Amino acid sequence: MEPEDFMDRRASMREIRVRWHLGLHEDDQATASDGGIWFPDSPDTRRDLTIIVEEGNRTAGDGSHWLEEREA
Repeated sequence: MEPEDFMDRRASMREIRVRWHLGLHEDDQATASDGGIWFPDSPDTRRDLTIIVEEGNRTAGDGSHWLEEREA
């Protein structure tokens, strides 16, 4: 792989995580949080996090949980 190819691939990597309304979940120190940890975006990870989002929305109400994306 050419160095430019590696840099192009690295620059276009995406990450995803589950987000929710502040106060729905707390961290280990009982501090309110509004999002989980970032994962590299892949079909398997997206499927798993989508299931979590769907279950969160079923439990806490429509629109309470969603996927957030960013460039890594």
